[in-house]
Amino acid sequence: MPRVDFRLLLVTDRTQTGGRTLPSLLQQAVEAGLPAVQLRERDLPTGELLQLAREIRSRTAPHAVPLLINDRVDLMLALDLDGVHLRANSLPIAAVRRLVGTHRLIGISTHSLAEVQAANRDGADYVVFGPIFDTPSKRPFGSPFGLERLAEVCRVSAVPVFAIGGITKASVSDVRRAGAHGVAVIGAILGRADIAAATRDMMVSLGS
Repeated sequence: MPRVDFRLLLVTDRTQTGGRTLPSLLQQAVEAGLPAVQLRERDLPTGELLQLAREIRSRTAPHAVPLLINDRVDLMLALDLDGVHLRANSLPIAAVRRLVGTHRLIGISTHSLAEVQAANRDGADYVVFGPIFDTPSKRPFGSPFGLERLAEVCRVSAVPVFAIGGITKASVSDVRRAGAHGVAVIGAILGRADIAAATRDMMVSLGS
């Protein structure tokens, strides 16, 4: 199985870039040490998403930064990306594993202890759990879980847990103490004026 050797996962959202282009911001983040990217632009038509993924991969590949794409196993295979990130209601992990093989990462978003346990049982390489704190992008999933629930989840998960939802550099130490392997962020990097500085701040907070 592939190793999850990163602690910071940048989840993309082109609506949070302040009008700046997503590939250019990711270039800055990667050059500042960003270790992994999850392409999450789910509303884009296939052709546009394919083109965006190509452009981003041209920025991540020279730095050996893994690029994962949300749900689209077909595009992941077409572009030979590093993995796929599934929603809780996506294709079953076992079916995806048969398609992508054992050398690519499979991550999955989870919003309950039961979903984390199922992800472990079904063979996910890592889980993203949240929202831990309040954040606009995760409000559809209900009230934030907080650090106690995160700690409970981390205790039962044999695979790395990434905390998501309102994570800032100030809260990284708290989620790590709760047992999280790392963090997944959007606005903490993409919403900042200085992308490189934001990336370095998060990496320092994670001890990476």
